[in-house]
Amino acid sequence: MNDIQQLLQQVASELQQEGKTPSLALFRTRLAGRVAPQQLFAAYQHWRSNPVYASIAPANTVPDSLPASQAEADDISSRLARIEAKLDLLLSKLEP
Repeated sequence: MNDIQQLLQQVASELQQEGKTPSLALFRTRLAGRVAPQQLFAAYQHWRSNPVYASIAPANTVPDSLPASQAEADDISSRLARIEAKLDLLLSKLEP
C-alpha cells in the first residue's frame, strides 16, 4: 500500500503543477492499468484524509513561463502587436 501512496503523491504533485485539483477521476485516468480500482480507491481515501504532494516548488521561485529579461518581454510585446494588427486586417476584410 505504501508504494501506491507514493504513486498517488507523485501524481497529485504533477496535477497540482498543471493547475488541476487532484480527484479520483484524474487519478484513475493517470493510473489506468497500473493500479487495481479497489486498491486505488482505498489509497485515494487515505491520501484524501492526509493529502501530501511529493515535490512542490518553493513559492519564491520564478515560473519558467515568465520572460527571463526585458528584451524577451519586448520581443513578446512586438509579436503580440503584429498579431493584433493582422487580426484587425482580417476582421476588416470580413466586414461588408
